Amino acid sequence: MTGAACMLLYGAALAWLGPGSLDRITRSGVSPRLSVAVWLSAIAVVAVVWVVAGAGLILDVVLLHSAADPVRYCMDVLLAVHRFGWFGDAVLIAVAAAGASGTTLAARRIMAAMHRMSARSCEHASTAHMLGARDGVVVVTSEHRAAYCVAGRPSAIVVTSGAVSSLDAAELEAVLAHERAHLRGRHPQLLMLLNALYGVLPWVPLLRRAADAVARLVEMCADDAAARSHGSAALLRGLVALTGAPSAPGGALAAGDTAMVARAWRLADPAPAGTRWRRQVVLSLTLVTVIVTPVAMLLMPHP
Repeated sequence: MTGAACMLLYGAALAWLGPGSLDRITRSGVSPRLSVAVWLSAIAVVAVVWVVAGAGLILDVVLLHSAADPVRYCMDVLLAVHRFGWFGDAVLIAVAAAGASGTTLAARRIMAAMHRMSARSCEHASTAHMLGARDGVVVVTSEHRAAYCVAGRPSAIVVTSGAVSSLDAAELEAVLAHERAHLRGRHPQLLMLLNALYGVLPWVPLLRRAADAVARLVEMCADDAAARSHGSAALLRGLVALTGAPSAPGGALAAGDTAMVARAWRLADPAPAGTRWRRQVVLSLTLVTVIVTPVAMLLMPHP
């Protein structure tokens, strides 16, 4: 089997069989930034592997049969339906061409979905700024307790008057630090991309599981950033006060929306240093394995 065929099988295994393992080693959120890197690397590797493997399979056929007589090879391909010996190659080329067309179409649909979500987010941020922003924070009148951020030009953090009145100064600053961490990390844009990928390719398990897992993990990343600057206790109280608020608008990241039980346990009972170290080793090894395996498949000699 050629390196290209091995890579194709590896990409399929990672996309269909890998999500379960990735979810098990990242669900605890012990090292959320590294966990996000593992999920994103898996997605990137699958995309690159499928493109490279498809091109490699076409080249295998073309170079194998056209090295001696390229003109004869082209004529044979055109007459493939009448020549049983070339039928397999013709089918392979047809499948590869269909794959290339499908990839192009999927890429265009993903870009269009990203554009729509980005436009809605920018419009929301612009509307929020029209209400008056101070240091990027907009306070809107509402009895509901909510705080969320939206990416835009510029981005905005929206806090309801209900949240402001229910949180003390330390809790409010911790919640705002959480939202600022989202914007610094470009988490809204990242989730837009993952949701666009899942929306266009919902039949790929890796994308379906990644959209949920990364949404949970970036919340934990923002929790850690806010806790470092304002303390876990103040952040935890602020998040609990915002739990149960109406969901944030599409494209927005709300402090109290996602995986609150797991996040509260992380803040209230942080993992010991030894557990964090072991988890980081496992995640690092997984990350290296995901990336290096297809490269090794491509470079290894094949008969």
